[in-house]
Amino acid sequence: MNRTRKVILAVFSLLFCSCITELFREPVSKTEPSSPDLSGLNLDFEVRNPQNSTLPANWYTRSAGFVISLDNNEKHSGQLSLKMEMQNNPNRTSGVCETRLPVQPYIGKIVEYRGWIKTKGVQNGYAALWFLVYGENNTVIGYDNMFYRGLIGDNEWTQVSIRMRVSKDAKEIYFGGSFNGAGTVWFDNFEIVVCAEPKTSLSQEELAVLKQYVYPLRTYEPDGGDTKDLMILDNLIGSSKVVGLGENSHGSSEIFKIKNRIIQYIAANHGFDIFSIESNMPRAYKINDYIVRGEGDPKNLIRTMLMGAWQNDEVLDMVEWMRRFNDPVQRILFTAFDVRSYQGSIDVLSDAFKEDAEMENNIADLKKKLDDNAGVSEINPLLLLLENSIEAFSFPSFQKVWLLQNILIIRQYLTPSRGPWRDKFMADNVMWIKEQNPDSRLVLWAHNIHIMKTENMQGYHLAQKLGNDYTTFGFTFFEGSYIADGSKGSIAYVAEAAYPGTLEYFLNQLNEPIFILDLKKIKSDNRKDTQWLMEYLPYREADEMGDQKPTEFIYRRIVDDFDYLIFIKRSSPSGAFWLQ
Repeated sequence: MNRTRKVILAVFSLLFCSCITELFREPVSKTEPSSPDLSGLNLDFEVRNPQNSTLPANWYTRSAGFVISLDNNEKHSGQLSLKMEMQNNPNRTSGVCETRLPVQPYIGKIVEYRGWIKTKGVQNGYAALWFLVYGENNTVIGYDNMFYRGLIGDNEWTQVSIRMRVSKDAKEIYFGGSFNGAGTVWFDNFEIVVCAEPKTSLSQEELAVLKQYVYPLRTYEPDGGDTKDLMILDNLIGSSKVVGLGENSHGSSEIFKIKNRIIQYIAANHGFDIFSIESNMPRAYKINDYIVRGEGDPKNLIRTMLMGAWQNDEVLDMVEWMRRFNDPVQRILFTAFDVRSYQGSIDVLSDAFKEDAEMENNIADLKKKLDDNAGVSEINPLLLLLENSIEAFSFPSFQKVWLLQNILIIRQYLTPSRGPWRDKFMADNVMWIKEQNPDSRLVLWAHNIHIMKTENMQGYHLAQKLGNDYTTFGFTFFEGSYIADGSKGSIAYVAEAAYPGTLEYFLNQLNEPIFILDLKKIKSDNRKDTQWLMEYLPYREADEMGDQKPTEFIYRRIVDDFDYLIFIKRSSPSGAFWLQ
């Protein structure tokens, strides 16, 4: 297999990888060292291919059913852009353009690859840049395809970017643009720049100023003890209606515990009466049978949520607390917002129509088609039939609303709902919960990448709709271990060391084992001694892949992602009973 074909296949195979090695849609850092001359790469698509004038010179394209061509009508600048168009994409193929970057000038350096993209009517996929680094034996050692933050829907010319440190073991680098949906996309004015190195040490003055934005916490344990340290949340949260609590690992005991502690405090003191988690929406709602009425086995109910990461002692402890908190009067509900399964929604529909044999058969037919991965064209008529039946049957109004929401969840599932569409749908589902409970206050539990306010994340969509009524807390840790699904299976993995220059390395120098960092005020004050925090810094994103990621650290401007960051010095593995 030739090299070009290998690269294209690698892009296709990695297109749905959840590993993120990037920054979001932001301009380059303020200072950049000079970069090699890349004028021969035709990064602005102004030079036509002499063998095929409809395509750009020095670029390889793979259409997979897409119409790919140079466009002299729509462009960001110059005379031409590269256009990809697909009227329908039932097989979820991808259009790709790619070229090769000389390796030597970039080894060991932080590289930013940026370009301009315009989209029109993008559905069932997204448009993005991608950047791929090979090591020895064609091993992928660096990859980013803007998985969660690609462009969807309609966008005027938008500059997007990828930032990555190229490994010293890099042998080859390829990059380009991709589109895996239906609609029309234009690419223009690509750039590759070498970025300035971040700071590796802080002065005593900088540390002293940073400490002014730190609120130490007594413990991460939800021990029912003194909560005076949490009273700072009264001001930080204020009147916000929705609070997002993140995590940079789906397997850290300390992060789960401090989130539980915070939830207990804001529920008891600020009326947060709805909890919502990154999990199957209808399955999670069943946990209310236990926390409100004491019905069922809480451990088994957690298992049914179809998310192994939540099947741990820490979440079980939180559910047990919710049961106590609801006795004798209901004070909190357990909900969820994720879209990655249809099973719970099928159960809800089956239960609603269990007395109607014909409808039971229709739902069984729907489940079989979903199980068999049938096409949307086969499934949509059944969904429409169910929608009409829900309206026709004499269900109470609240039950109709819930049944129709489960139809919507199935529709969301049928969209390629990973990547940016998943985050949009999760935000839509949170807003649905809020609309059904307009006087409630919600606390969200999800990964950092979902609750953050950066573009195309769930948190971005919520911030756009809620404004100051949405507040976010990111989480990170300096050292330790966590449960992940790595190369040795689902076990505890040792976290990558926080090296000089990483955010965690700096925060550890404050000698506080656990604290809240006020990123919102740091950004607002914009002081000279905190300017380093305004730049892109390597920051831990442990994810759930364990040792399968090239690095746990990605470059982000964290003051844009979260309002506040909770730092814990040491993480230990969660008590995952799904491994027992």
